[in-house]
Amino acid sequence: MGKGGSRLGAGRPAHRLKAENTASLDVAYLSRHGHLNAGSWKRLYWRQCGQVRLEGLVNAFGDHLTIDIGFHKHWIGLTQTPCHFGGQRRWFVCPRCGHRMAVLYMRHGRFACRHCQQIAYQSQSGDADDRLIWRHHNLSHKLRNLKLQPIRSRRRIQHNFLEAAWQYDTLLDKASRSIAMADATG
Repeated sequence: MGKGGSRLGAGRPAHRLKAENTASLDVAYLSRHGHLNAGSWKRLYWRQCGQVRLEGLVNAFGDHLTIDIGFHKHWIGLTQTPCHFGGQRRWFVCPRCGHRMAVLYMRHGRFACRHCQQIAYQSQSGDADDRLIWRHHNLSHKLRNLKLQPIRSRRRIQHNFLEAAWQYDTLLDKASRSIAMADATG
């Protein structure tokens, strides 16, 4: 795999399905909302743009859960590991590879982990310009909440933001010049 950057073939391929665009099943969300309590039957909705995309019925047992979506029943194994300060952390067992996972994704009507489904994150397909934009937005968020940052980090955050803002402005100037040139020639 390449080192990234804006050259042809840099980074991961953009043709992969993105995790942000698929229906996912998060063990932390299910645990927080009581879906993993043994014997519980609860409805689960997957929404996109305010519309219900999928609807399922979750039935939890001790070592697994079943999800009924339409006419399909999905069986997903559960396991747990001890936490350092007591308690247990729950995990899904990927139905395809058997690895312990916190999030499973639905693709082609089946739940499996991101690796088995060949799903990438949006941030993995970005080039150097995309990474600069994400860095600028991340630093501007930190700068808006500067009082929440530790005192020793504030000067570094300000310096990094100014550097990223300068690069971001250069990128915007270059993009606006190329748009203006395209309009002038077209």
